[in-house]
Parts: sequence; structure tokens; C-alpha cells
Amino acid sequence: MTSSVQAERPITFHSKGQPAFLLEGVVHAPLKAEHAPIVIICHPQPASSDMNDILNVALAKQLAEEGMIVLRFNFRGVGRSQGQQTDGRLEPLDLAGAIDAALTFPGVNPAKLCVVGHGFGAYTTMLYAPFDMRVRTIVAISLPLFRVSSGFPRQFERPKLFVTGEFDEICPLYKLEPFVEQQTGPKGIKVIVGARHLMRGYEQPAVQAISKYIKTWAGMPGV
Repeated sequence: MTSSVQAERPITFHSKGQPAFLLEGVVHAPLKAEHAPIVIICHPQPASSDMNDILNVALAKQLAEEGMIVLRFNFRGVGRSQGQQTDGRLEPLDLAGAIDAALTFPGVNPAKLCVVGHGFGAYTTMLYAPFDMRVRTIVAISLPLFRVSSGFPRQFERPKLFVTGEFDEICPLYKLEPFVEQQTGPKGIKVIVGARHLMRGYEQPAVQAISKYIKTWAGMPGV
């Protein structure tokens, strides 16, 4: 049972690895949650974005209103998160720390953990998630395909959704389709009509598509 009224609060948590860096995040949660799905949101390119990305915030608010517990956070070297950016080499350790932190929140259902990544965040998610069985599904938004020309160390075989904009110059559909075709396990593609890479101006249809997928996957009512 969940409440549609949500609250937001800042938190800090440590990345995995040594040294462990103190990272900042924001939790969005229903005021009352019981066995709620958990969603971790990873932001786009650290050099130009952070956890306050418009799509990230809109998605976090929407998912919390629908009864989920959401954590968006800043990768190392972004905002007030300690450490230095490493262009994807060590950021998976930040995601690992975020998952550890989220699983301590009251009212969560550890069997329903989703990671959503946008751009660089999608790349980091796909690097890390195959190695962590706690991650049960992922949503990769605007995956930077130029980073994955040689593939990933391991495929994510659990359910996954790839989201791209109709005019995404970094993740064009004609390149995304053959990449997704090569992925094992349940998979799907959602195209946001009219959108480009960062979904500017198209946040709402992107949020609706992602929310519908996660609610369906989690078996939540009202889908």
C-alpha cells in the first residue's frame, strides 16, 4: 500500500571501492511505502549535467507519486560529490554505492530494483548492472552508442528498455536497433517522437513511457 503524496530529502552515501567517496543524492518517496519498487536514476554526461537534469527530476517526481522510492544522485566529482570524474572507469562504483544506500530505505522491496540511466548514465548502468543480480531491470535512455562499439564486458540478460529520441544524433534508431537485436533476454525500444538526445521539451512523453514500463514490469496497478 502506498500514498500518492511524496516527499523529497537530500542524502549522502559512500561509493564502493577504495577510497570510498561521499556522494550526494536526493530521495523521492511516498509518505507511506510498503514493499515499494526502488528506482535509481543516473544522470547524463558529468561535464555538462548532474542529478538536477530536467528529465531526471521530472521522472523521479512522477515515479514517487506513483508509489515508488527513487534515488537520483551525482556521480563523483559532480556538484558536492567527492572525488574526480573518470569518464566511466570508476563511476560504476558510484552506482553500486547508490544501490547499497537505497536498499536501506524503509518500505522498499529489494526484489523490485530498477536502474534508469540517461546518456552517460545509461552507459554506466550497462557497464555495472550485469554484474549485480540485485538489479532486476534497466532503462537506458539515449545510450551513447559511440562508447559501446566494442560491446560491454557482459550483457544484461534481465528485462530492459531502450529509449531514444526520434532525432537523437547520439543514439539514432538505425544504430540502436541492431545493437538491441544483439542483446540477450527480454528487451524493447521506445522512440520519443520529436525528441533529440537530451529530450529537451519532450520530458513528459519520455516520463510517461518510462513510468508505464516500470509500473508494468513491477506489476503495479493502474497500468
